[in-house]
Amino acid sequence: MGEPKHDEPQAIELLEHQLARAWVERDRRFIENLLAPEWMVTDPSGRVLTRQRVLDETFSSADRHIDSMTVDDLVVKMLGTTAVVTGRTRAAGRYQGEAANIALRFTDVFHRIDGQWKVVASHGTLIAP
Repeated sequence: MGEPKHDEPQAIELLEHQLARAWVERDRRFIENLLAPEWMVTDPSGRVLTRQRVLDETFSSADRHIDSMTVDDLVVKMLGTTAVVTGRTRAAGRYQGEAANIALRFTDVFHRIDGQWKVVASHGTLIAP
């Protein structure tokens, strides 16, 4: 299993920031690369969504548009080839033509697969903006 490298928490934090930017820029390639095929997310309403469903809802529909997204308050806990990240996301955009601003606390579970970090599970809980 081996000890994690000293710079891995910083690398994972960078991936979180890049992922937030990728949602805004609609960078499907980056998102698909970072989310493992088996990735699932429990959204703030309690729905469990597959990677394919999230990708379809994001890229095959004009209902959802993200204008800005930031992550902060990141804490990375290294567990060998797994990392658990907690943090806060703030996002603004439109859903079905209506303006929306959200803030949530999230947990992402990363796992190193073939030498690359992939997100394998996520969870989000709404908080006051």
